[in-house]
Amino acid sequence: MLLTVERTEQPRGFRLVGELDASNVGMLGGALDREVAQGGDLTLDLGGLAFMDSSGIQVLIKAAQDLGAQGRLILRSPGDLVRRILSLIPMEKLENVQIEDEEP
Repeated sequence: MLLTVERTEQPRGFRLVGELDASNVGMLGGALDREVAQGGDLTLDLGGLAFMDSSGIQVLIKAAQDLGAQGRLILRSPGDLVRRILSLIPMEKLENVQIEDEEP
């Protein structure tokens, strides 16, 4: 299954649908780089993401580090599998990363 990266305006960021792996992580990395350069909070809606491998984790860490003090990387609505993979990220080292569940 391929990855679809849909731009969202409210909140600013992207909705990810499908599977994020080494074959398509470059597409997400390019999109994130352009947005990170503008600064400010960036939200990734992970509700439609069925799978993510370590290359996906790396691109998220890079985006958070590049944002630094200019904004937060907000990861919204990860499913159980993606949430388990995200738990491998040393979040305490990335103070600007937030994981949120969808508001009811």
